[in-house]
Amino acid sequence: MILMLAAMIVAYGLGSCPTGFLVARLIKGIDIRRHGSGNVGATNTARVVGALPGLFVLAVDIAKGWVAAGPLVIWSHAAGLRVPPETAQAVFGLCAVCGHIWSPFLAFRGGKGVATAAGVLVGLSPALAGVAVAVWIAVAAATRYVSVSSIAAVTAVPIVMAITNCPLSWIVVGATLCVIIVAKHRANMVRLLRHEEHRLGPPARRI
Repeated sequence: MILMLAAMIVAYGLGSCPTGFLVARLIKGIDIRRHGSGNVGATNTARVVGALPGLFVLAVDIAKGWVAAGPLVIWSHAAGLRVPPETAQAVFGLCAVCGHIWSPFLAFRGGKGVATAAGVLVGLSPALAGVAVAVWIAVAAATRYVSVSSIAAVTAVPIVMAITNCPLSWIVVGATLCVIIVAKHRANMVRLLRHEEHRLGPPARRI
């Protein structure tokens, strides 16, 4: 029990590293929460700081989830953890995403959890991660909205998990993350309704 709790704290700590905030502060000396959409994730970092810093933030945020659902589970079992690997993956992955969304380094605020959740999926099943990425790309190509693509991808994940008979712990955590991440996009949904949401790429031409 103590080992499980310690691993959960480590996973939460991994997720709580405010990558976008640190990159923006280091490169431009700014608080990214006061620029663009105010989010500390990769998308806002790319818009405010630049494409390469945005890609770096994306990679690190994905890595946080992957380490929590992959290597951390292996290390924990090597240290004597008795919890089934599938359950440990789900719990540690959830802790990492919660750390990203509610970071103690940012007064328990943070990003929307999409990239870190993607990393968790890679740790759980590369095939599932591939499905999520395919959905994200397809919706992004059709709508050019990052928020809509992200919502579609996280909604598809628990459905695909249930259809493919994934472990119950994965399905529960997948559904939980779906609810949390969609809720974190409520401001985006409001902007969508007002036609104020940012699109990917250059503005569309008016005819």
